[in-house]
Amino acid sequence: MPTPTLVLDFDGTVRLGDDPVRLYAQEVAWRVSAPWGEQIVAGAEDFLAGRSRPGDAQDGYQAVHALGFAAGLDRASMSAAYLASRKRLDAGEGEVAPPPGLGELLDGVRAAGVRTVLLTNAPGTGVFGWLDEVGLADRLGAVITDAGKPAAMPALLGRLLTEADLDGRPDRLLSIGDVWANDVGPALALGCAAFHIDRFDLHRGRSSRTTATFVELYRDVRDWAARD
Repeated sequence: MPTPTLVLDFDGTVRLGDDPVRLYAQEVAWRVSAPWGEQIVAGAEDFLAGRSRPGDAQDGYQAVHALGFAAGLDRASMSAAYLASRKRLDAGEGEVAPPPGLGELLDGVRAAGVRTVLLTNAPGTGVFGWLDEVGLADRLGAVITDAGKPAAMPALLGRLLTEADLDGRPDRLLSIGDVWANDVGPALALGCAAFHIDRFDLHRGRSSRTTATFVELYRDVRDWAARD
């Protein structure tokens, strides 16, 4: 039987707060020589405040990534810095929280027969423990980490469509996220619905619905879930 499926991104969607980006910037900064370190931390703050966009970044992680490469770090060093920042989050550093009312939203759509899936590029470190801590773990039907978006997104969505018997009804899969190239574009290309949380007002491309915050999408999510 076809099962409508709601696919959610993690950072910037289900988990809000800029401290994860700041911790990542700190870890990158500690791996470069002065004055690059200070420039990376300041550059991350400038992006978060809307004053700059290093490397045409779409979110804070991409901004730090661009700043780190500009400072001469290689991919291995950037990966080590990222994992170190996630371990700090898992240990309780940083202020993060889900959007207000998210738990109730998930309860409502699940009662309407929707499967809920978290799909994130983040590793499990810093994800599973936090979901349990804030009461969201039991409200998600599946959690997929280390997703490899955007390159792997078409295949991942295709798998979810097949699992839910939605190959003939891709519009009954809804993807929501804050990075258009990761969460919106690939879903639309498969005929799925896709909502874009465009916090930085980047207007990257079309979407089924675009707002600045997830909370503004709640009514649209409920309407989508209630469709035949």
